[in-house]
Amino acid sequence: MRWPIRNQIFLPVATLLMVAIASMAVLSAAVAARRSSSERMERVERVVSTLDEASFPLSENVLTKMRGLSGAEYVTLDERGKILISTLGSSVRESALPSPLPIAGPATRLEDFSVIDVAGQPYYMAALAGHGNAGVSSLLVLYPRSNLWQAQWEAAWPPLAIGGVTILLMVAVSAWLSRRLARRIEAVQGLFARLADGRFGYVAAQPPLDEVYELTLSANRLSDRLAANQEEIARSERLRLLAQLAGGLAHQLRNAVTGARMAVQLHQRRCRSSDESLDVALRQLSLTEEQVRGLLSLGKPEQQQPVSERLSRILAEVDRLVVPAANHSHVVWNCEFSLGNHDLSVTNAQSVRAGLLNLALNAIQAAGSGGGVRLWTDRTATHVQIHVADSGSGPPESLRSAIFEPFITSKPEGIGLGLALARAAAEKQGGTVSFARVEGQTRFTMSLAIGPSEEVPVPRDENTSKVPVAAGSPQNEIRLASAQTLRD
Repeated sequence: MRWPIRNQIFLPVATLLMVAIASMAVLSAAVAARRSSSERMERVERVVSTLDEASFPLSENVLTKMRGLSGAEYVTLDERGKILISTLGSSVRESALPSPLPIAGPATRLEDFSVIDVAGQPYYMAALAGHGNAGVSSLLVLYPRSNLWQAQWEAAWPPLAIGGVTILLMVAVSAWLSRRLARRIEAVQGLFARLADGRFGYVAAQPPLDEVYELTLSANRLSDRLAANQEEIARSERLRLLAQLAGGLAHQLRNAVTGARMAVQLHQRRCRSSDESLDVALRQLSLTEEQVRGLLSLGKPEQQQPVSERLSRILAEVDRLVVPAANHSHVVWNCEFSLGNHDLSVTNAQSVRAGLLNLALNAIQAAGSGGGVRLWTDRTATHVQIHVADSGSGPPESLRSAIFEPFITSKPEGIGLGLALARAAAEKQGGTVSFARVEGQTRFTMSLAIGPSEEVPVPRDENTSKVPVAAGSPQNEIRLASAQTLRD
């Protein structure tokens, strides 16, 4: 059976407080009533003491004045028990009086006196010895019980009223506090329920600054962390899927591009042609091969030893490969870089080259006909920065937060892998890729960490170790064209 926490807190505390307040109110009322009774008794005693010590006779006029002072009724009796004077008039008869009369001692409460009924109304009766003058043998002091009860109630009701109001306020405040605490806890509970369903969000942390407030902040931080983890898992899953797709097409695409490039080179060598269109075709095939290599390197570990190259050579090759695409799109391409002594060695040259190519080609597409694209470099104390800026309007605002994720693109024909490739290549070199809008231009910056200087290994022609082939044969010409491509 579910027992809400507000009931666990509210019911015990409310019950305890109600018992405590009710007990205090009843006790205060009893004390007030007892004090009222004592005050009435003291008043009666003072009047009786005055009558005992007085030398004047107990006349009807004196007893009437004493009645006004004490609120009690007085009856005088002679030695035979006959009523001489009575402030009650004829309503009291000798037959209603006890016989013999109990002479009262030093009573402390009116309740200790005898009770007699006079004309249907109960009275507390105290029998005192008379003065012996004017034939008075006994003096009866009669105090109405209704007057005592009224006095006690008048003394008791203020504590009872205060106690009742306090209990009502306590119950209301306790119910409000418990309901408020329950709402805050239920909000956190709802957040955890949404987290369990994979729906991430926030809960407003409401004051005061207590444990529930800190629990809400912790739940919000957990939501952020889980959202980030889910995003990372989704990204890893996309990369894994991409690796599987790329692995199936890798060899076919690369072999087809390599074969086409070698065929063009063979035709160029046989015909001794200097046609510029063949050079453009070779550059486009090289560009396609670099993009295929970049696609293969995205989402799976390297299958072969990375090739190191100087950054200046990579930038020069990017410039050479991008020029035909810029001319075809009628875009002004400007490539300026001067590395000097900071020409770092890039350990994953193929990935960085493919990433820069994607940045440059994306910029050409974004600039459009008549636009301009510029590539330049600068450096910080720890990184070399390659900037690619275009005159286009930039990616939509809705995509900018996830622009480097795979399969995120604003192009109808795009698949959203270029920027992901560029980021992966920069991260392998200890750097990053960032995006910004600067002076009306879209700028992407690839930052590469500056490491210790390394010598760039010279590619070894593996064909020299193979069995010689007759000079002039087509197989030898294709092999020579392949080797020339590697040197280029």
